[in-house]
Amino acid sequence: MELEGGCLCGAVRYRVEVKDGVVDYCHCRMCQRASGAPVVAWAQVTPAQFTVTRGTPKEYRSSKISSRHFCPDCGSQVFMSDPGGQSIGFTLGTLDEPEALRPTVHGWASAQLSWLHLTDELPRYDKAPPYDESEED
Repeated sequence: MELEGGCLCGAVRYRVEVKDGVVDYCHCRMCQRASGAPVVAWAQVTPAQFTVTRGTPKEYRSSKISSRHFCPDCGSQVFMSDPGGQSIGFTLGTLDEPEALRPTVHGWASAQLSWLHLTDELPRYDKAPPYDESEED
């Protein structure tokens, strides 16, 4: 499945080929602060599956294991990368068709805000889901 997305103002655009990527909700404090939202839905793919098609995102090294890339004009966080070049995580909200993908787990449930009540039956992990065990808050 090939999908497209971009930032709020349209200055940064991307195309992604989703084959077997993972899709999850992240409740960690870093994602909360970076997005200004109580939770962020992400999909992860290999770098070969992700292409920036317009603009030049600005990079912010948010931790020793990841950089966040955002539009220098409108400030929208669009995707994350790791220094080893293993994966790209893009936010589902930046997709042109955000309902094309669905999260399958909740990561960092230990940091979920107490007033946020989600009633789905998806698996919840106190820290990173098993496929992201190298990640930290």
